[in-house]
Amino acid sequence: MNKGWANLSPKDGFLVTQQAYLSNFDQQVLTYLYQPIIGAKAFSLFLTLWTEMNPVGIRSERKSHLELFDILNCDLPEFYASRQKLEGIGLLKSFEGEDSLGHFFVYQLDKPVFPDSFFKDALLSSLLLEAVGERRFSELADHFKLIQTNTKDLKNVSTDFLTAFHISEQTLKEPNSLIRETQAEFKKASQTNQATEISLKNTNFDFKLLKELVSKGFTQWSSVDEAQKLILSEHLLYGIDEVEMARQIGQATDLISNKLNTKKLQLQISKDFTAHSTETQKYVAGAEQPEIVSKEDKSELSKEDQELIKAAKAYAPATYLENLKLSIHGGYVTYSERQLLKDLIDRNLFPVSVINILISYIVVDREITTLPNKLVDTMANNWSRAHVTTPEAAVLQIKNFAKSKATTRKQANARRIVTKETLPDWAKNDKSTQTTTINKNDQERLNQRLNALRKQHKEDK
Repeated sequence: MNKGWANLSPKDGFLVTQQAYLSNFDQQVLTYLYQPIIGAKAFSLFLTLWTEMNPVGIRSERKSHLELFDILNCDLPEFYASRQKLEGIGLLKSFEGEDSLGHFFVYQLDKPVFPDSFFKDALLSSLLLEAVGERRFSELADHFKLIQTNTKDLKNVSTDFLTAFHISEQTLKEPNSLIRETQAEFKKASQTNQATEISLKNTNFDFKLLKELVSKGFTQWSSVDEAQKLILSEHLLYGIDEVEMARQIGQATDLISNKLNTKKLQLQISKDFTAHSTETQKYVAGAEQPEIVSKEDKSELSKEDQELIKAAKAYAPATYLENLKLSIHGGYVTYSERQLLKDLIDRNLFPVSVINILISYIVVDREITTLPNKLVDTMANNWSRAHVTTPEAAVLQIKNFAKSKATTRKQANARRIVTKETLPDWAKNDKSTQTTTINKNDQERLNQRLNALRKQHKEDK
């Protein structure tokens, strides 16, 4: 579980600077290409930081994170999860500091890559394809594609710079001292004004094993070696192991050139692992850290609980949810559920196994066919506060909740019984069911009184 947000307080200050120039075109690229990947919350955070930009960067004029949370209508974990997305995709760098005014952060915004670089990048294009699907992916690629007119058979009649602008030779040879100083400053700044490249930490994926498997076929390894970044990103996105990746590579290899067709590989994997998500794929995208479980926790777990935990550790959340639905209710994992699970994973609050226990509780125990956003958020919030970091702890959290709920019901019932038994005699009698016995003489006097009233009523008429 990522506890990075624990070092951040709403009272901490922040400043926003920029590492590169940001333009309206950059906003278009962010909206169309980056937003589907990072999500609406992270996108909103970037735009908000953009408006809070302080080009001077005077530390004493910084604002608090609490103001930022109010603008974004989010809590601290949500903010940190969005910040991580921006950092991970290369749009933000975060720096931490301390001075006489207290703890503060400097957020340095970076510009998105140009569309051509975006679509050439294996990881970015894979993430976009996963988020929007093939049809929209092709539409976006066409939208940002530069259409070049063939000018080979045409004559270039453009005017050059010195013909259009008359500048003395002396000015060109010896620029003004102010110009030289300014040039030096901008040259220094341009050395750091490079788009931040996305870094991928290598996981447990074994490229040596992949090479051995691929060499048994006809695919040229050099073409596979060049696509290592793409292969690693597909492995992280879908949890594909070396054997399955070798099979996918074989199917995506051009039969004439014997080279890997990377675009075909992306589309092929997307089809196999999203359209046919009902397959029970083992979760291999990143082995979870060994979980420390106390003896007391283990002793409270039944055999059924241990079987549940074993299954929770074995599958990716989307696959786990799909299998649960098929075995109990039927149906399929909706797009909103996929986004909900992806958002929960991106927050990095729990291991995958804990998320699966949460899913199981909602689908099996609560018998809810579609994951409700509010319920998932509420449970995640409560478990985060309770420091639930293992599936064992998650199961015990559910059991303790059930016990406390049952205790509350018993106490409420006991209060009702005590209240009923301690009522005074006059309150115990139900007046609506009481019957009063009237003797014969009283009844005759009552009848005489009623007859007198009827007679008087007729005379008045």
